Amino acid sequence: MSLELVGKPKLLSKRELELQEVKYIYSLRAERDELQEQLNTAKKALTEIAGGHTVEDAIFNYQLIASKALAAIGGDK
Repeated sequence: MSLELVGKPKLLSKRELELQEVKYIYSLRAERDELQEQLNTAKKALTEIAGGHTVEDAIFNYQLIASKALAAIGGDK
C-alpha cells in the first residue's frame, strides 16, 4: 500500500493573505457591532424597568420591555 498525495496545499500570495485578514477583521467588527447593539438593548430595558412606578404598571412594563428586548436581540417575542 503506497501513500499518494491527493494534492499539495496551495500557498497563498501575500495579497491573498492580506485579503483574508481584511475579511476576518470586517467579520469581527460586524460581530462586535451586533453584540454592542444587544448590550445597548439590554441596558435600555434595564433602565426602563428600574423606573417603574406602581406594582401593576411595573409588571406590565416588565413584560412589555422584556418582550421588546427579546425581539431586538433575536428572541421569540
